[in-house]
Amino acid sequence: MEIKIIKTYKDAEQIWLGLEQEGHRRKVFRAVDEAQLGAKNIVAGLTIFEPGERCAAHSPPGSEEINFVVKGGGIAYDVTNKKETRFGLHDFMWIPDGVEHIHYNDTDEPLFLLWAYAPPGVLPTK
Repeated sequence: MEIKIIKTYKDAEQIWLGLEQEGHRRKVFRAVDEAQLGAKNIVAGLTIFEPGERCAAHSPPGSEEINFVVKGGGIAYDVTNKKETRFGLHDFMWIPDGVEHIHYNDTDEPLFLLWAYAPPGVLPTK
């Protein structure tokens, strides 16, 4: 094993999500996972939300999630506990296992959100 450099826009798996539902479209770059790098304990990547876009409610079964705001801001909606929290540039978010949540870009600028699930979890499909 050795250190690997993943070029986000060239090497990462590019996934469009939410195309079938208005306001849910976003671009996902899955950079670290078992299929690409042999990573057994984590899956990670970058999601870009344009203004007004959000993800579907999700909670990767058996995984904790951490997010880091690279650019932009928005709202984290904790569906499980019915609570909204604003996040901004360079904030971290920790989502415990079993907490269903939504990330929403309610700003006028793109949101770049770095995410990681450990142990590896399943991405939302919508």
